[in-house]
Amino acid sequence: MEIRFSKRKGLILPMVVVAFVFLAIVVPLLIKMVRDDTSASVADQKKSVAFNLAEAAVDRGYWKIKSSTITLQEILDGGVISGYDYDATYDDVAGGSYRIRIASGPLEDQITITGEGKAKIGVDKFETRAIEAIYQNTAVSGAIISGGMMSATGNSVVHWGPIMSMGDLTVSGAVLNNHYPRKLSKGVVKPLDPTGDLNPSNTDNLEWWSDYPVPELPLFNFTELRSSAAATGTLNCQTKSGNIECCFLSSCTYSGAACSDCSIQNLNDDSRISNNYTWYWDNDATWTGKNGARGTMIVRGDLRVTGGGNYCSGCDLEVPATAWQEYQKIDTTSTDEYPGDTGYQSNATTYHLDDDLGVYGFLYVGGTFDRQGDCDVYGAIWVVGNISGNGNTAVYYNSKIKLPMLNVIIIRRSWQEIAPSAEAWI
Repeated sequence: MEIRFSKRKGLILPMVVVAFVFLAIVVPLLIKMVRDDTSASVADQKKSVAFNLAEAAVDRGYWKIKSSTITLQEILDGGVISGYDYDATYDDVAGGSYRIRIASGPLEDQITITGEGKAKIGVDKFETRAIEAIYQNTAVSGAIISGGMMSATGNSVVHWGPIMSMGDLTVSGAVLNNHYPRKLSKGVVKPLDPTGDLNPSNTDNLEWWSDYPVPELPLFNFTELRSSAAATGTLNCQTKSGNIECCFLSSCTYSGAACSDCSIQNLNDDSRISNNYTWYWDNDATWTGKNGARGTMIVRGDLRVTGGGNYCSGCDLEVPATAWQEYQKIDTTSTDEYPGDTGYQSNATTYHLDDDLGVYGFLYVGGTFDRQGDCDVYGAIWVVGNISGNGNTAVYYNSKIKLPMLNVIIIRRSWQEIAPSAEAWI
């Protein structure tokens, strides 16, 4: 009998051994790769959780400030709010815990909120992220604000602050070619927005923004403002026999009900125009002749202006530090491209105005504002209704206007991730 051996059968055992060796090497590597990938994914997830917790901390700090004007003032005065100075840890958001610090600064009327979030990634190991946001306290967030539609036309010029409208904002005439200031509308900026609707793109990121989150409107304490005007004899003033007189004061020769349409001629002739008073009208008012005063001008009804501004000529005005932002479409390294310009993205702190100025302060109109004459303002204008007319209105924005408020308005100036604090958590 002849016995033959298959060479193929003789190779099976070595191949099996090689396969087992290969698997013994590769499988652990694959398991390690999966574990490392899983660990990396978990770590990334924990980083995201910690970041989200830091954002939640900033949001909680924001709403704490918004809770009351008393809280706002306490912080601005350098006070510390319990629970908001890294002296408490909050765990009401899933995934970890967070803490908050609220402090005044870095500049006047600014508040810094720092939020830190911490997520557990292992035994005694945590991922911590931190966010810093700076907010500006302001009674009026723009040079001109309208609660309705706004028409910017004629020879109107606005410097140092944006114009804002809750409705459509229509630009025409010479204003269309100025390319400043920023134009912010909750509706559509016409005709600069080529789409004409609220679909993206809603901005050129330089001059105009449609569908913009215009800040909430201020709620003024009109009771306090009216009482202030009554105390200084500047309540419901109107022209009688060539003199500025007031309705409700015993010192006035005229006494009676508040005028429904007060006619004020040559307000500039009144001896109190430089006293920084509150001037208050319960209903409509018409300004004619020489207009001008320093203070807060409140018209609860419609305002019509047909005269010219004559409060001062040659005033020194304070320029907001962020004034250059209004001129991004025209700003270059050259100087004097706008009032107070000192070069690219920089401006002076003060500016000497040679032109006549009407209102040195704040102008509020509860109805419509019909600009048929000059009404130059250093401060801001807020109009509840529509703004119209072809008058020559120049507004130089003052971001530091102080008014008695019933609500808190803070505008975010910056937001950035920072390194977490070394302070121990409570």
